[in-house]
Amino acid sequence: MHAPCPSWMQTTSGYEDVYNELGIPTMITWSYDGKDVAVEGSWDDWKTRMPLQKSGKDFTIMKVLPSGVYQYRFVVDGQWRYAPALPWAQDDAGNAYNILDLQEYVPEDIGGISSFEPPKSPDSSYSNLQLGSEDYAKEPPLVPPFLQMTLLNVPSANMETQPLPSRPQHVVLNHLYMQKGKSSPSVVALGTTHRFVAKYVTVVLYKSMQR
Repeated sequence: MHAPCPSWMQTTSGYEDVYNELGIPTMITWSYDGKDVAVEGSWDDWKTRMPLQKSGKDFTIMKVLPSGVYQYRFVVDGQWRYAPALPWAQDDAGNAYNILDLQEYVPEDIGGISSFEPPKSPDSSYSNLQLGSEDYAKEPPLVPPFLQMTLLNVPSANMETQPLPSRPQHVVLNHLYMQKGKSSPSVVALGTTHRFVAKYVTVVLYKSMQR
């Protein structure tokens, strides 16, 4: 006996027509409680339940989807859940689900990039002479002494007890993530976090990799 399928779980018209288009990298995140988190949605007619990877306090998964509007839900410790902070709706039976709208995504113009020709470098930039054996026999220049002093742990001559190292004001942290799959397009993600004093700014860039 098969349970009745809610109307919002039916395959949306037009998904099959765009399924072979260039996909849109999309990060799906669950930021609530739970130990085992997965997601399933209308992008494949609710056929596949994909587990999310724990990243800090969140659970995330990267999917590459064609342009369109999708319905999806989370499965947290075996229970159907939805993220109230994300767009969501309910069907006639009161089942809540999240909505993912990718219709306004502007694809990258690959043709315009491939036709771009960079300007030629001036000939003077290649006029340096090649190094000879006498150049390699010379002693390397001395390192300036101030380069051996870091921003932290600088001794103070006026204090008998050295203070604890202070936190640097400016910090930059970079992360590079690459996903290669046989059945789905490959994706590369680059994340950069800048911290100045107590303020943080994080920028994440996603791009599909052509095989």
